[in-house]
Amino acid sequence: MTSPDGVSVDAPRRAGPTFRQALFVAVTAGLGYGFDSYAVNIYGLVLPEIKKTLHITDAQAGYIGSIFLLGYTIGTIGFGIAADRWGRKATLGASILLYGITTALAGLTTNVAAFTGLRFLTGVGGAGELAVGAPYTAEVWPTKTRAIGVGGVIFSLFSLGYVLAAAVALALVPHFGWQAAFVVAIVPAVILFLVRQGITESHRYTEARATVESESGAETPSLWQLPGVRRRLVVGWLIYTANAVGYWGMTLFLTTYVVARFHATTIEAIRYALVFFVLQAVFVYLGTALADWVGRRPSAILAALIEIGSTILAVTSDDRSEYLVFGAVSIATLGWLWGVGDTYISELFPTILRGTGFGIAVGGGRLVSVAAPTVVGWGITNYGLQTPYLALSAIWLLTIAGYLAGPETRGRELDDLAQEAFGTSTTSVRS
Repeated sequence: MTSPDGVSVDAPRRAGPTFRQALFVAVTAGLGYGFDSYAVNIYGLVLPEIKKTLHITDAQAGYIGSIFLLGYTIGTIGFGIAADRWGRKATLGASILLYGITTALAGLTTNVAAFTGLRFLTGVGGAGELAVGAPYTAEVWPTKTRAIGVGGVIFSLFSLGYVLAAAVALALVPHFGWQAAFVVAIVPAVILFLVRQGITESHRYTEARATVESESGAETPSLWQLPGVRRRLVVGWLIYTANAVGYWGMTLFLTTYVVARFHATTIEAIRYALVFFVLQAVFVYLGTALADWVGRRPSAILAALIEIGSTILAVTSDDRSEYLVFGAVSIATLGWLWGVGDTYISELFPTILRGTGFGIAVGGGRLVSVAAPTVVGWGITNYGLQTPYLALSAIWLLTIAGYLAGPETRGRELDDLAQEAFGTSTTSVRS
């Protein structure tokens, strides 16, 4: 008899990884997510300079951001499916090479169409870092502190990737232009690709895949025919619609907002953003530690309420000092929400289909976010700076709805969660 994870319940499990091995997986996944963050956020950080070089408006900059997010959506789903078919390790390697190369190439062109196409491909590649890294880490990290491992380690490095991007922009842009900040992205991408050759494949995935292949001729169970899976996908869609729309809507024009609203220079705005994202790395650990202590749902719902309040207070602040306080809390809490959300969605699906389930759940939310940069850019152009951000504050109500509709997963073994949700008979279902 097999479990929903595709593993025979009568066969003894191979010993799992040591904590050192699990930490290596989490850190290498997190570093990749951090360089993904660099590739993602360098665009918004130096956007005032890019607009001058490419001769584009805020609305056009938003269109480019949306095309990037379309690639991010496609990559999230595609790499999630690939991780279940070809393994976690191989797909992570392909991800970082793709977005590293395309980011560097984008710094070598001043053609708007070419730049936009390269940003699309950067999105496709960068999406694989989360779509593969979070499920991978969930499968190897100790149960009691899984949120800290998946959400804390991985997303804190995403936040620090923004800090790295801001630091590089401050160092290079004044002397060499915004293009240099894009070109240098290839260096860490290649280094991390080589470092990742030392990680081992997920033991859960290896066992699950071997059992499915031996019992069913290499056929994989169908995600869509598992009972209850649609509810879990809807939970993921609600949570990640808020996460993705809120994050990209708020951060893409962050430096542009500060420059226009408070008459700051581009360099000053980048410095403020750098501090915001350092604080975000702290909030990630605060939120995920709370999720391991009291539960995913109460931690995330509290963060959603903080996000709503701080966003409204930041946007309605006319004083720069006051804005910097509430804006910092608003941006920092995004990390809390993503850290808990990445962990939670990784826990909702059985091992043999964890990448696919995670990719579709997160990709569904990201699909909605494709419109966020365009809508925010259009809103700024037509209604001023404040209105789009006030509207974004309401998106976090979806987070509350999503967690209320889903199960609590704190302290539960992944196998037990799958067993409880999908039962043992579901492994007879084949695509």
